[in-house]
Amino acid sequence: VYLSGPAGSGKNVICQQIAKGLNMPFYFSNAVTQEYKITGFTDAMGKFHESQFYKAFKNGGLFMLDEMDASIPEVLVILNAAIANRYFDFPAPIGYVEAHADFRVVAAGNTLGHGADGGYVGRNTLDAASLDRFALVRVDYDPSIEEACANGDSDMLEFCRAFRKACAKAGITAIVSYRAISRMAKLKSLMPLEKLLSTCLFKSMCVDDFKDRKSTRLNSSHLVI
Repeated sequence: VYLSGPAGSGKNVICQQIAKGLNMPFYFSNAVTQEYKITGFTDAMGKFHESQFYKAFKNGGLFMLDEMDASIPEVLVILNAAIANRYFDFPAPIGYVEAHADFRVVAAGNTLGHGADGGYVGRNTLDAASLDRFALVRVDYDPSIEEACANGDSDMLEFCRAFRKACAKAGITAIVSYRAISRMAKLKSLMPLEKLLSTCLFKSMCVDDFKDRKSTRLNSSHLVI
């Protein structure tokens, strides 16, 4: 399964909860940029150093590859072979290993694998064979989780949602994640509104994002841009 969704939408937590629900060990690796992150490696003394992938493959468990779309496509070909064949040739002295019956793979990313966009510039175009191995599941922000993050402040949450919607409509890159909403709820009593917004919502934006889009206006109760 490939989970595709915006930053901070809970993809990692979802995978951890799935592993727990299935009573499986959880293994994790961030973007793969070197082959050894998948295969493990053998040092100069002949000792094999296990990777998270190797542990899941051999012993069973859910292996999560986060930020798959930031991984090197050529390295992912290795992952393709292991998933398709259910066996893999690891570095000596390990060699041939068949996948455990309970070996599962879930990948996650912010894009659909078609390369960088305005919001996620450090993303690669994934090989079609890599994408074909995975069933795509879109993950978006959940209203009930947002409400919990807002800690009962419905006005603030309404503003955050309106801000996210207006930015998307205007073509402005702005991430309004669970983390951002939770951070606003915690800091709102500690700083002025202007500083709160610049700290939690406007931090990835420049002045031109506002000047060039004068028609973009966000309203929520007493909050107005």
